[in-house]
Order: sequence, then structure tokens, then C-alpha cells
Amino acid sequence: MSETHLVGIVASLRAGSVNRSAAQAAVSLLGDTATLGVHPIDDLPLYDGDAEEAGPPAPVTALYDAVRQADGIVLFSPEYNSSLPAVTKNVIDWLSRDPSCWDGTGITMVSMSPGGRAAAGAREHFEAIMPRQATRLFPTIGFGNYSDRLDENGEVVDPETLDELRSFLTEFAEFCLTSPG
Repeated sequence: MSETHLVGIVASLRAGSVNRSAAQAAVSLLGDTATLGVHPIDDLPLYDGDAEEAGPPAPVTALYDAVRQADGIVLFSPEYNSSLPAVTKNVIDWLSRDPSCWDGTGITMVSMSPGGRAAAGAREHFEAIMPRQATRLFPTIGFGNYSDRLDENGEVVDPETLDELRSFLTEFAEFCLTSPG
């Protein structure tokens, strides 16, 4: 198998986000056959049709370029009010405006949440939206009760969680190299 390049997008702007911690853990989990680089979106503006018409702002163009160069996209997203947060939806909205940047690209979502439902609402909404996009949807994964999975510094250290995340990302990387259809 050739090396799969995955781009991670942390759909939370909070520096201490547990989903940012999950992304950081994921970067080190993949073996020799895949890499995961995290693309920052802190300066990604809210989707605005006027800004799009004038020419996408530089952070949007950088996002398009990062996604174009990737074999797969991993959104690390929290759940707010049993749904996707605005940051996650904003990323999807911008990427959908140039569908050629992710045409046929594998996409998935990893969520860590404080509750036992493991962000089921956000993952369900994501899985409802993405089949309408130019991407190839891979099942999502959620980790509930995240306080049991983190150390005192907020880093993901639970061995079972890390093993499950590694296995999930390895399967996703393999999926990304398969031909659509």
C-alpha cells in the first residue's frame, strides 16, 4: 500500500479543546503507510457569498489547497446541542463551494464528548449532510465520557482509546486509497 496523506481539521477554536487533543494524538498514531497533518482554520471567515464572489479569502484558498493535496479528510469535531457546531458547518460550507477540491476524497469525523452518547447527534447530522457532497463518506467514530480518557494536561492517554483511534484511522487511510464506485 502506498502512503496515504490525510488532512485533519479541528473544528473547534478553543485552545484546550479535547477534539484538538484527539487530533494531536492521532498525528502520532499512524504507521509507515499514512500521515496526518492538521490544517489550521482559526482564521477561516464565516461563509459569505459576497466574499466568495469577490474571490475566496486567503484562508479559504489555503484550505482548498490542503484538501486538494490530501487523500482523505478527518474532521475532529465537538458536539453542541446535539448537532454540529458552527465551526464544523462553516468548514463544510466553504469546501462545498469548490467541490473540485474534495471531489471523490474520503471524509470522516472523530468526536470526543463529555456525555455517554459519544456525540451521536453531531455524527448523525454529519452523516446526513455529507452524502450530498462530492466526497466519499466513511463511518464516523465518537468517544464519550472523555474525562476518563485524558490526563491532567488534557492529553488523550487512555490505551484503549488510542488503540481504537489508531485502528479507525488505519481503516480510513485504506478506504481513501480505494477507487470510488
